[in-house]
Amino acid sequence: MAYSSPRCGGPVQRGRNAAAGFAGGLAGALIFAAFGSFQCRGCGKIPMNEFPAEVRNKARLGSLAMVGGALLLIVLVIVLQVFMRS
Repeated sequence: MAYSSPRCGGPVQRGRNAAAGFAGGLAGALIFAAFGSFQCRGCGKIPMNEFPAEVRNKARLGSLAMVGGALLLIVLVIVLQVFMRS
C-alpha cells in the first residue's frame, strides 16, 4: 500500500534493513518493516505523527498484518519441520 509524503506529496515506503533480513530471514525482515519508519526519497525519514490520522490507522493495521504474517510464517516452518521428521 503506497502512502504519500505529508511534506512533498511523493511516495513513501517502509524502512528496510538488510541485516534484519539476513539475521531473521523473511520473518525478521517483515518484523523490521512493520516497526520501521516511513521514508521518502526526497524528504528522508518521516515520523508517524506527521501523517493524517486515517493514514496512521491504515499503517498500524498494516504493521499488525505484517507481524501476524511473520508469526504465521514461523509457525508454518516449525510445523513443516515437525511433519518432515515424523
